Amino acid sequence: MKQARATRVIGASTGAAVLIADQVCKLWALNALQVEGASQPLIGIFKTTLVFNRSNAFGLVPVAGELSRWGLVSFNAAAAAALALWLFRQPHRLSAALGVGLLIAGALGNALDRLRLGFVVDFLDASALQFHWVFNLADAAVDAGIGCLALSMVILPAIQERRAAATPV
Repeated sequence: MKQARATRVIGASTGAAVLIADQVCKLWALNALQVEGASQPLIGIFKTTLVFNRSNAFGLVPVAGELSRWGLVSFNAAAAAALALWLFRQPHRLSAALGVGLLIAGALGNALDRLRLGFVVDFLDASALQFHWVFNLADAAVDAGIGCLALSMVILPAIQERRAAATPV
């Protein structure tokens, strides 16, 4: 039981830290770049380009003004709440708890932007790598969270199953 609680705390703490880092980085981007479309070098082939995203990931949701804004805020908040309940109701592998914490941070990070500003602040630009979308730390947390959950729910059980099958009885 102690290990399950520790795993939950690690997941929640990771999410909280990533959420704070996301909001601090977005504040920096708004202050440093100031104007939408402004760009400056970051590290190596990466740069920062300020984009005000009124849609969702990859612009898949058509922008319908306030309906888009509040619909996406509601969806993100509901997803974060459901994930938090799931995290605290039953024990999980550490990789699952980390994944859920990252997903919660990503959902809340972008929801907070929409609540405060009416759009999501995107600024990480990897277009030199032929990745043509500008994103933020919350977006990266969602991707990493999905990876952690895939590891926990698909890859690790498959490895354990193979090991069990290979062990003589």
